[in-house]
Amino acid sequence: MYAILSVTAPIFILIALAFVAVHARWIPREGALALGRYALLFALPALLFNTLSKRPLAELVVMDFLTVYAGTSLLVYGLGILIASLIRRSAPAANAFYGLGVSMSNSSYIGYPLVAQLLGEPALVAVVMAILTEVLLILPITLILAEFAQARAQGGPWRTLGKVLWTVGMNPIVLAIGAGILFAAFDWRLPIALGRTLDMLAGSAAVVALFAIGGGLASQRVQGSVGPALAVAAGKLIGHPLVALGMLSLVPQLDPVLRQAALILAGLPMVTLYPLLAQRYGQGETAATALVLATLLAFFTLNLELALFVRPA
Repeated sequence: MYAILSVTAPIFILIALAFVAVHARWIPREGALALGRYALLFALPALLFNTLSKRPLAELVVMDFLTVYAGTSLLVYGLGILIASLIRRSAPAANAFYGLGVSMSNSSYIGYPLVAQLLGEPALVAVVMAILTEVLLILPITLILAEFAQARAQGGPWRTLGKVLWTVGMNPIVLAIGAGILFAAFDWRLPIALGRTLDMLAGSAAVVALFAIGGGLASQRVQGSVGPALAVAAGKLIGHPLVALGMLSLVPQLDPVLRQAALILAGLPMVTLYPLLAQRYGQGETAATALVLATLLAFFTLNLELALFVRPA
């Protein structure tokens, strides 16, 4: 347990430090937002590109893992929508974001440093495949459902679909993953100066991303009914890893390191952009409260999960 806490505690301490810094106004809220933009546009894309471009193409996609993780996320997403529609009887747009909240992990900001330290470099391909699942499946499905539910489609369904696909396709993380796979496929290498520049950007990714999470939490307003938000947080921290555990039992041949990575990623709190995405569709308050609760509770649920199922490398 000490070995696990020695990895998880610094991650949550950095998040808490950033929260205090922004809340106490040592760092302005705008500064925290700028850190988040830097992480999203520069540091994390550089980190993901480096991870992928320097590996053989055959190692980048493990179909058993991708099938299990994508299947888990889609199943949890569907259950989130179903439960919200049957029990809460909420609007379709709200249901879509309940689904997103319980199924889209913070794989980039928290998952990458956590998996890297606990399981080592071989497990990082799992993080990339999880990110692909989230940005190419879960996010587009949510945006499409929400757009149609809110009747915001102008020019018909095909235009709405095109807008969503363009938004996803131009995501810097998606572009970095695509470029990394392309470089791996053709065994290309960047010029030395450019490669070192990316190395410097990648080296800053973990700390800046975690600081951005804490600063973002300090900027959220926890208000409204806590019940729905707590349900989303519980679904993400408990429901998602439990479903992942069940799905993993169907593929006993999967590499044990990747099995552990899948459980770690499923047990993370939801993506930091959750409130920002939900706000446009009138679900910002619930999403912000759920994000704060899930991030706070994750220290306990995640450490318990790691103690039960993960053996650090």
